[in-house]
Amino acid sequence: MTYPTFRFSPIFAAILSMPSALWAAQINLAQYPAGTAYKPPIPNVIISVDTSGSMSFCDIDGIIYSRCPADSTRIAFVKQGLQSTLINNSKYDNQFRLAWQSFACNGIPSASGNCNNRNAMGAFSGNHKADFSAWVANLSANGSTPTHSMMWNAGEYMKTTGVNSPWNATPGVADNSPLTCRRAYNITLTDGGWNFSYDYIDDAFKAGMRLQSSTDTIPVQNADGRDKNLPDGTQYRASSPQSQVYQDSYPNQVRYTTTGPWWYQTRTFYAYPSLADMAFLYWSTDLQPNIGNEVAPKIKKTGSETFTSGNKSATLDEYWNPKNDPAKWQHLVQYSIGYGTTASNFAKNTPTSPQFTGGTFGMYDSGFSDLVTGKTAWDDVTSPAADNDYDNYRPQEMWHVAINSRGKFYPVAGGDLTKVFADIFDEIIVDTTAPINSFVSGSGSVSRVGTNSFYTTYVAADNPNSNDNRWYGFVSSDSISTDGIFTPNQTWGVSSSNKNVTTADKLDALTPNDLNKRLILSYDIASSNPNKAVSFKWANLATSNAGASAKMWLNKGTVGSASTVAGDGKGQDRLNFIRGDRTKEASNGEQATFRNRKSRQGDIVNSALWYVGAPNSGYSASSYRSFADRYRTRVPMLYVGGNDGMLHGFSAEDGTEKIAYIPHGVIQNIASLSDNADPAYSHQYYVDGSPLAGDVNAGTDDTPNWRSYLVGTLAAGGRGYFILDITSPGPAKDTSVVPNTFVERMGNAENAPNLVVMDKTAAPITSANPPSKPADPNGSADVGHIFGNPVVATSNQQRALQITRVNDGRWAFVTGNGYNSSNERPALLVQYLDGNKELKIIPAAAVGSAEAVGNGLSTPQFLDVNADGMPDFVYAGDLRGNLWKFDISSADATQWNVAFGGSPLFTASISNGNRQPITAPPVLRPNTVVGGLMVAFGTGQNLTENDRTDQSVQSIYSILDNTRYTIETTGSNKSKVKVATTDPQPTTVGGRNSLAAQSVDDGTKANGSGTSTGRSFWKLTNTEVAFACPSNAGSCVPKKGWYMDLPVAGERITTGFDFYDGSNLLEISSEVPASGSSTASGQEVCAPSPQAAQPFRTIINIVSGKAPTPPVMSINGSTYTTESANYARMTASSKELRITTKTQQIRKGSDGKIDKLARLPQMLARPNWRQLQ
Repeated sequence: MTYPTFRFSPIFAAILSMPSALWAAQINLAQYPAGTAYKPPIPNVIISVDTSGSMSFCDIDGIIYSRCPADSTRIAFVKQGLQSTLINNSKYDNQFRLAWQSFACNGIPSASGNCNNRNAMGAFSGNHKADFSAWVANLSANGSTPTHSMMWNAGEYMKTTGVNSPWNATPGVADNSPLTCRRAYNITLTDGGWNFSYDYIDDAFKAGMRLQSSTDTIPVQNADGRDKNLPDGTQYRASSPQSQVYQDSYPNQVRYTTTGPWWYQTRTFYAYPSLADMAFLYWSTDLQPNIGNEVAPKIKKTGSETFTSGNKSATLDEYWNPKNDPAKWQHLVQYSIGYGTTASNFAKNTPTSPQFTGGTFGMYDSGFSDLVTGKTAWDDVTSPAADNDYDNYRPQEMWHVAINSRGKFYPVAGGDLTKVFADIFDEIIVDTTAPINSFVSGSGSVSRVGTNSFYTTYVAADNPNSNDNRWYGFVSSDSISTDGIFTPNQTWGVSSSNKNVTTADKLDALTPNDLNKRLILSYDIASSNPNKAVSFKWANLATSNAGASAKMWLNKGTVGSASTVAGDGKGQDRLNFIRGDRTKEASNGEQATFRNRKSRQGDIVNSALWYVGAPNSGYSASSYRSFADRYRTRVPMLYVGGNDGMLHGFSAEDGTEKIAYIPHGVIQNIASLSDNADPAYSHQYYVDGSPLAGDVNAGTDDTPNWRSYLVGTLAAGGRGYFILDITSPGPAKDTSVVPNTFVERMGNAENAPNLVVMDKTAAPITSANPPSKPADPNGSADVGHIFGNPVVATSNQQRALQITRVNDGRWAFVTGNGYNSSNERPALLVQYLDGNKELKIIPAAAVGSAEAVGNGLSTPQFLDVNADGMPDFVYAGDLRGNLWKFDISSADATQWNVAFGGSPLFTASISNGNRQPITAPPVLRPNTVVGGLMVAFGTGQNLTENDRTDQSVQSIYSILDNTRYTIETTGSNKSKVKVATTDPQPTTVGGRNSLAAQSVDDGTKANGSGTSTGRSFWKLTNTEVAFACPSNAGSCVPKKGWYMDLPVAGERITTGFDFYDGSNLLEISSEVPASGSSTASGQEVCAPSPQAAQPFRTIINIVSGKAPTPPVMSINGSTYTTESANYARMTASSKELRITTKTQQIRKGSDGKIDKLARLPQMLARPNWRQLQ
C-alpha cells in the first residue's frame, strides 16, 4: 500500500538533483490569561485573645470545670488551635500581615505579657512568625475580662499614621503612598461576658472614656443607635427597618468611681459603650482619612433578601445585609469566637433576648431572621443587671460585634478550635484574593469548516468585584454567507434576542437525569481496568482511598500519611460538582460551600478547536477506503480543552456535548475547582493544550484495524498527553451505518477502556509533587508540558502531521517533549499507537549538560523527502534557541538520531550572545537558487508571567539546510532516504554573520485609510541575499539565509508561519503579548494594569527575505497599486478567521476588524515544483 504525500514531498526533486557547485530550571508557568489577575495587598489581621482566669477552666458535655488537666483547658485548646492552623503549617505563610494582643499584653505594640514589643503588624513569615509562635506558647490564664480595651487597642492602632502605620507597605518604614485597598480584620476570642474594674483599663482607653463631669459627651456612645453619614455618603438611620439588626436602644450609661478616704472622696466620671458599639464605630469610620478609599466591597448576597420569622418578614437591601461588606473606606471587620459553654449559649434574659440557633458555622440561621424581623432584639448589656450577671447578658455581644462590622461569629462549646481558625483565615484570604479586573473576556480560537465558523470565548468574571460567576466559557457557531456575512448558526439554535446558543447554554439546560447520563471519562491509577480508564462516577472509581487514587485526590487527601489520606470526605460531592451538579454551590445555602458558577462549562483560553468530520486522510489502501466509506456519515465533532478539567467533544451539527475526558494529570489538583473558601483557589490551567486527531492503522497491513485517534495535551495544566479513540461518535443520519460508542456503557462492561487508548499525563512538578512522586503514568523523565497548536498539512487543515506512519512501518504520535520535564532537556518523543504502544525517546542533549537546563523541545515540523507518506527528518526548536534536526529515515528505529553529529542546525542569538527561544514549529521550502532547503522560524516565548513584559529582541530567521539526499537501492533500508555526505557536505549554519540582515524601514510608516483606517503599514529594506558568489566576486562570502529583528520592544513569535496563498511567501503573525500586573513579581497593587496585545502581520519571501511582488497589502483598503509596493508589514488583529474568495484573502479578527489582502497571480501562487529543479 502507499500513504499520502506531505505538502512538501516534491522537495525531493528540488534538493536531490541541484548542482553541487551551487550549494534549567523549572519554569514558573503562568496560570491565567494576561490582564485578568494581579497581586492585591495581603490583609492586616489582629488576633486578640482572652487570657482571663476563666480560660483555665474546661468544658465537658456542657458542664464547666475549674480544675482541669493542663492540656484540656480553654487556653490550651486556643494554643493548640493557633499552633495547628498557623504555626505548624506553611499554608498561610505570607498570606496576611499579623499583629496580636491579649489581656496580659494589652496594646499594640506592648512590652508586657511576653509580647516584648514584637506584636505590631508584620508579614506572617520568618522571624515575625517565630515571635508569634513564642507568644502563643507562653499564653496563660489570669485576671478579669477587659475585652473593651483589646477592641479599643485594635481600632485605635488601625488609625495610626506615620512611620508605624499598619497600612504602610512595610510597617515601621515610612510610606508616603500606602495602598488604598488593603483590608483589615480583628479576630477576638473570649470565653464569657466582659467585666473589669475601671482601674484595670490601660491609660489610652481611660483617656477615651474618662469624663470631666456627668454631663460630658461620651466618646463612643451608642454608636449603632445614632444616625450618621457613612464615609461614602450613605445615611445610616438607626430607626430604619434596614438597621433593625444593628441598632440597640442602650441609654448612655455614665458611671463614676470614688477614691480617697470618706472625708475627702473624689469622683471620676466615665462611660463605656457596648463592644458592638465599638465594632460599629470602627466599621463605619474611615480609619485612614488621608488616603484614598479603594477597598473592594465584598458582596456575597446580591440584590435584596427577605427574611421570615413566623408571621413576620423583613427585606434587607444589598447594602444593609450583614452578609455583605459594601465599605470602600479603610475599616475593621471583626471575626469573633465565643468559646466555652457560657460564651456559646445565650441566656433568655427577657422574652425578646436574641438566640443563636445556627451551630458553630451557621451565623445566618433562624435566630438571625428573628433579629432582622424584630421578633428579638439586643439586650442592654450596659445595664446594672448586666453588670451583676455579665455571663448571661454579655455573650451575645460577640454575635452583635460580628454583625455590626460585617464579619462572622463562631460559638464553640469547647474542644478543638482548628477548624474554626482555618475557616476564618480561609475566608479572610478568599476575601482579599484578587477577583478579576475589568478586562473580563477574550477570544480563544477560531476555526472554519465549509460555510460554518466556530469560535471559543472565555469570561473571567461578570463582576470584577465578586468571586461569583468567574471563569466560564463556551463554543459558538456562525454561518457564513457567500458575501462574508456572519449570522448565528440556525442548527445550533438562536435565542429569543437573536443571539447564538452556545455549548454552555446547552450544558446549563441539562436536567439532573441528563447530568447522570453525561459521558465523562477519566483515569484512576487504582482501577483494575488494564488501561486504568473509568467512567467519572463515584461508584466507578476504585474503592481504595490510598496511594494516589482518584478518590483520594477528590477528597483532598495526602499521599503517605495514614491520618490524612481520607481528606475532608467531600470527594463524592466534589465529583458531582465537576460533573455539573450545582446543588452544593454556596448560593444554595449556608452549608453548601462550593463556589458559585455562572455556567457548568469552564473557560477555554489557549486550547484551539479541532474539527473531526468524515475520515479524509487520503490513504490509498483499500482497507482505509472501506473504513472511510463506513464512517463517512458519522456526526462531525469539535474537540477543545477546558479549564473545568475536561477535554470536551461537542457535536459540530448542534453544539451538544457527546463526550468529555478528565486526564489523570489534572485529577490531583481538580478538587480546587469546587473550592469557595480555600486560599489556594485561584484560576489555573487544566486541559489547556490544543487537541489534534488523525487516522491510524492500529492493526497490521494483513489484518488492518483503522481507527480515528485524538491526542490531547494539558499545556500549563500538566505534563504529558492522552489519546482517545473517537472513531465512532454516532451517526449524523443513519443509525445502522455508524455505531455510537459515545455512551456510558456497552452491554454490561464499562465503555471507558474502549475509548481511552492511553493516558500519559501527570501533574506539574512542584515541591509538593516532586519528580519522584508515585503514580506518574507518563513513565518518562523526559515528558514535560507540551504546548503549541498542531502542525497540519497545507492542503488539508484537518490532517495533523504529528499522527503518522514512521519508517519502521509503525504508527506513532510524534512530538517535542515540552518544558518542565524532570530531565529538562530537549527530546523528540515517538509514541507508538500500535503493538505494545511503547514510547521512544530521541534526546538532543545529555542530562546535566548546558543544553539540559530549563529546556525542552517545542512543536516539530516534518520533511518527507521521498514522498512515501512517512517523515524522514524532523525539525524543532527549543527554549535555548537551538534548531535541531532529527534523522528518522531508517527502517531500523535504533538508528534514529540527531543530525549533524548531534549538533543543532542553528542557534538563534542576538549580537550580545543572548539566546532566543524557539517555541513555534518551523516551516520548510526548497531553495530555488542554490538547492537545499530553507527552514524558517521565529523566536520568542510567552509561558510565564514575566515573559509578558519581557523586551528582549526577537527575530524572524530563514536559514539554509544544504543537505542533499539519495535513495537506498539495496538492503533493509531499500527505498529509504539517506543523507549524501559529500558534494556538498552537510553543514550547520553559524551565527548571524552567516546571514543577511533584513529590517523594517520605520521611516516608511503609512497610516491606513478607507477600510484600512486604524491600520499602520511599513516597508521592508529588501536587502539582497547572496546565496552564491560570482566567480569574479573577490571577497564575497555566500550567505546561508537571512534574519530580521522584530522592531517593537517585546514583540515576539509564538505561532507557526503560514504560506500565503500557497506561495513561497510567509505570512507571519507576531505580537507584543497582552500583559497586566504580575502575581509572580510579588509586587502588591490595588488593580491590574492590563495592556492589550499588539499584533502585527508580515508577508515576506522565505528565500529572498523580500516583500511580495505584486503587493498584497492595501493602504486604502481597496486597491493594490504602486502606492502599496514593498509594504509588507502591518498592524493586525488577534485570533483571526481566514476566508478566501476568488480575488481576496480576508482576515476577520476577534475585534471585528476585517483586512482584505490581494490574492496572488496563479503562477506565483501555484509554482510547479518540477520546474524549480
